[in-house]
Amino acid sequence: MTKASKIVTSFNFRGELDKIAYEKKKIKYIKLVTEQDAQWIKIPKKLRPKVANLSPGCRLEVEGSTKQNLKTGKVKHKAQMVVVLAQDSVATPEIRVKTASLLPIFNKKTKPKAKVLICQKSNCWKKGGKEVCSKIESILSDLGLSKEIPIKKTGCLKQCKKAPALVMLPDKARYNKVKPKQVEKMVAKHLIGNE
Repeated sequence: MTKASKIVTSFNFRGELDKIAYEKKKIKYIKLVTEQDAQWIKIPKKLRPKVANLSPGCRLEVEGSTKQNLKTGKVKHKAQMVVVLAQDSVATPEIRVKTASLLPIFNKKTKPKAKVLICQKSNCWKKGGKEVCSKIESILSDLGLSKEIPIKKTGCLKQCKKAPALVMLPDKARYNKVKPKQVEKMVAKHLIGNE
């Protein structure tokens, strides 16, 4: 049994934007001054274009995940949502301007970097891979997630005797002898996270 080397938790900070840090002319971090202290928060690619329009001094609420390395004690914060607060938000928190229309925010329904890898070699394709692939495409299309969750048709996944074979990312879950009726539960479990 291995010990975990990192602890992942969520955070919700409110404070004033102090600085925006750039790396190779791209926004990487923002410094948020809260009532307790200052926090450096990593900004993911999807939030960078609109965070660039924010100016120091504006009040923000930032939600995301925190990773703490148990060996070094180092803490890293990564934003998943940024909300610009109205100036009087401390007195009346319900009066706030949510930048959801301005900022592209991670879709809470999907896991980050979700993807399906499915073998398209002859054995897998003949033993039902084509039907499984079209079923996955149909489910993702119905949910409006076709663009967010790509389906990559790959070469051999080295499971020819257990065809058809596929892999669900980011969980790296491997499946063999997949039937179209099993696909819906697999998509919910690994790609959408409803289960």
